[in-house]
Order: sequence, then C-alpha cells, then structure tokens
Amino acid sequence: MKLSILIPMYNASAYIGNCLDSLIHQDLSKDDYEIIVMDDGSTDDSVNIVERYILENSNIILFKEENAGAYPTRNKLLKLAKGDYIYNLDADDYIAHNSIGILIEIVLKNNLDILAFETIATNKLNINYNDTNINHKELKVTNGYDFLCNNRNFRFEIWWYFVRRKFLLTHKLKFEFGKYLVDVLFTTSVFIKAERVIKLSNVIHRYVEAPESIMNSSDVEHLKSLVYEYVSVISRFQSLIDSQSDNIYFDEINRMRYINNLKYKMSVVLYFMFYKLIKSNLSIKKINSILNKFKKINVYPITSFLGEEYYKKKFVITAFIFNNKFLFFSVLYPIRLLSKLNIIKLP
Repeated sequence: MKLSILIPMYNASAYIGNCLDSLIHQDLSKDDYEIIVMDDGSTDDSVNIVERYILENSNIILFKEENAGAYPTRNKLLKLAKGDYIYNLDADDYIAHNSIGILIEIVLKNNLDILAFETIATNKLNINYNDTNINHKELKVTNGYDFLCNNRNFRFEIWWYFVRRKFLLTHKLKFEFGKYLVDVLFTTSVFIKAERVIKLSNVIHRYVEAPESIMNSSDVEHLKSLVYEYVSVISRFQSLIDSQSDNIYFDEINRMRYINNLKYKMSVVLYFMFYKLIKSNLSIKKINSILNKFKKINVYPITSFLGEEYYKKKFVITAFIFNNKFLFFSVLYPIRLLSKLNIIKLP
C-alpha cells in the first residue's frame, strides 16, 4: 500500500461526496491507496453518503465512533493506516483529479519524508483541473530545518503535504491533545525532524471556505476556549525555539533565520488571536494577564508581524492599536458592541 488518505468526518454531508469524488478520480490503482474515513458521531447524512461510495470503491473504508473531536480522531486514523505515506485531508476539502499518481512517483523516487504542494481557497466544488506538469530535473531535495529557515510563510495546516508513515512512527509524532490549532505544532514538529523534503509549486489541494467552519463560530464559550488554545500554542512555540536554538546542524545565520521565522509565526498567531479576544467575553483583567504573559517571552508587543504578506494599512493600523494596551482597552467594548450589532465585521 503506497498511500493512506485519512479523513475525519463530522456532519459533512454537504461536502464529503465531492471530497470522495476527487479522491477516486485519480491516476493510481485502487490497490495502491486507501481512503479511510472516521465518522466522529455525525447526526446528518454523512455516513450514508460514504456507504454509497463504498459499494463501488473497494479502497474506501469507513469507521465510526462517538464524538471525540478532530484531533483524537486523526490519531486513531494514523494507527489504522497501512500506506507508506500519509495524507491528512478534511472532509469538506478536495484535491485535483489525476494528481496522486505523480506525487507518489516523486516521493518514492526521491525517498522523501515530506512532499509538499500548493493549495487554493475557494467556495466552488468543481475546480478539478490537473496541475501536475512537473519538471523532475528541477526538483530540489532539502531538509526540514532549511525549509523552515527559508520559508517563513509556511502553512500550519496538514493538508498541503504527504508524510512518510514510518517517519511519523519513528519520531513518535502525533497530534497533541486539544480542540483547535493542534496542527500548528504538529506541522512545525514534522518539518523540524524531516531529513528529505521537496516543495512543489503545483496547486493540488482545494481548501473549501465553509461558512459553518468551527474556526468561524461566534459562540462565546467556543471563542473563550479558542483564545486559550491560541495562548497554549504560542507558549509551546517558544518551547520549540528554545529546544532547537542550539542545534549543532545550524550555523549562526540559519539559527537566527529559524528563530526569527518561528517568532514571526508566533506574531501572526498572536495578531489574529486579538480578533478572538474582541469577539469573546473575556474581561480586560484576563486579557491583560494574557498579554503580560506574552510580554515575558518577548512576543508582545507584536514587533515582527508587519511586512511581506501583512503590509496593508489595515494591518498597520490594527497592529498599532493591539500593541498599545491602553488604546486597545479603550476601544474594546465599543468594538464588541458594533460587532454584535453587525455594524462592523471582524475576521
């Protein structure tokens, strides 16, 4: 078995059929890859849809469990996988038709730990074109450290790369406990340990912008939990920096690139956490405590956020407000009110 595609599913009836369609329209024998779906206690028609696909596709496997959450489910899927390589996919996303075969050819030919590729965000479910015109002579194998040092805008999500299953098992890499943002540290840890990596410029994955996404929920308790998950992720990022900053394989230039790039990612996470703080019901006292914690590890004020991707006026202005606690606290409650009244829209 060359590849295991792992899909946690919860109430995805609007998308799972399209996801599976994209996975069976591929240029690889069904004997060479498996599609494992783990239903996480869905209450809609998701299970019935998958079962209909199973009738005609022997490489689709369905497991069911009580609702446990996406990341515990992903760990269970990892244990069930038999493929040489793993691909984690969300039930509402999909991939280009006839793209898997060439990707598997590349990972096997180059003995890779990771093969990464590009993604596009869309609300359409029919962008199926094949973008796999790849010049093998131009492929460059690097290691994960060099990748992190030279790609400060790398994505956290887990659906933009294949990863060798044996590599995950050897390094005991799995998803940590948590409801949100767990892939942030998983992806970073995977790349830190990877010895052979190729990054393609080809657009393979389609990220479907589902309005009902849990990350977009406005439920107050959800927002509060999400804020503390952001806090945990930023703190653990600091631990990653501390644990690798004296790595013997780093020269001084790469060491500083590595530290600066992870600091940048921490700043990005912190910047967008501010919007969750605004929409939550956390008091100024609790928010102040959080910001003081970040100040101790030199993450706040946000100093390495602006530039490159985040250069527009809206980022400059909002970052200025976020970095001045007195100003931020002065406008916090008025902005909360305007947001609740839908007079202004926050990310």
